[in-house]
Amino acid sequence: MAKVVEHYENHIARYYSWMFGDFNENVDKNYQFFVNKGITPQKSKIAIDLGAGCGFQSLALARLDFSVIALDSSKTLLDELKSHSGNLKIIAVIDNIINFTAHCPEKVELCICMGDTLPHLGSLDEVKKLFEDVYSSLEDRGKCILTFRDLVFELEGINRFIPVKSDSENIFTCILEYEKDHVIVNDMIYKKIKGDWKMDASSYTKLRIHPDWVRKELMKSGFSINLCEIEKGWITVIAGKN
Repeated sequence: MAKVVEHYENHIARYYSWMFGDFNENVDKNYQFFVNKGITPQKSKIAIDLGAGCGFQSLALARLDFSVIALDSSKTLLDELKSHSGNLKIIAVIDNIINFTAHCPEKVELCICMGDTLPHLGSLDEVKKLFEDVYSSLEDRGKCILTFRDLVFELEGINRFIPVKSDSENIFTCILEYEKDHVIVNDMIYKKIKGDWKMDASSYTKLRIHPDWVRKELMKSGFSINLCEIEKGWITVIAGKN
């Protein structure tokens, strides 16, 4: 079974933005999300994007006039982000998100960890430590935004086989195996090469993180919870440093 970093860089990165559809539409969607939630630069205007990927959130924040530090372990995805950034104020950094404090200034206004990045951490203890570091890094009235999939609810039988996306050249299917504290994610990609279908498969684990646990641990770290909602299998949490 591959580590998360290896899985994304060697298996998923080249398909990542394709999976989500039109690139600009995804940036626009995130831009509208931030606007609807009242996320606009107020003080330092510095935002940290943990697990920035190809930049759907970073680019949206930069369009809102944030100066963004985009952190990800995948060079391929960050290179794609940079290809779309133009003159926007974005600095791309290759590193594990748990090391983000080494790359950010003393205080920042916003820290986001979106797109199901949080379950990629190695343990709940790492998640706790991340919350503590984020709180310490935020300026007064700074905000933290988290989004992650609801993996607590367990799919059964053939519902564990998820058709991610397909076209005339690629078929991407994900198969989930549930354990007590983790989900084994098996990504299978069939690609047509010179008329023949070739399979590329890789597996990695994700944490099963309960939203109530996240609320509790964020408050232990000092945050107040402004929003915690579940919609279409996605959990969104917005927390503030008062």
